[in-house]
Amino acid sequence: MNTQYNLKGRIWIEISNKTVIGEGKASLIKKTAERGSLRKAAGALELSYRQAWYSINQMNKSAGKPLILLQRGGENGGVAQITDFGKEILNIFEKSQNEFVNFLNNQTIILNTHS
Repeated sequence: MNTQYNLKGRIWIEISNKTVIGEGKASLIKKTAERGSLRKAAGALELSYRQAWYSINQMNKSAGKPLILLQRGGENGGVAQITDFGKEILNIFEKSQNEFVNFLNNQTIILNTHS
């Protein structure tokens, strides 16, 4: 009997062995850019503000320049803005992610499972 197996996987972008962006961080960048607020993005993704802030901080440090600029809250709350570099790396990640998914979807492994 032959059995079909499918390949699965994930990709991320690294620099000097430090993850800059992966699927979860890409979602956080997109939500932050959409909402203009890290707190609102965190809520939408069911993350604590602390987790979201830590992720943005790690991405910015790993990349060597900011992907998201955060301005502390005041009377109207804080502001979060995606940088041009953040837009560029997000676009590269999303394009690569789509190509990777297409590659995986076209990989089928058929193995004879008779012993």
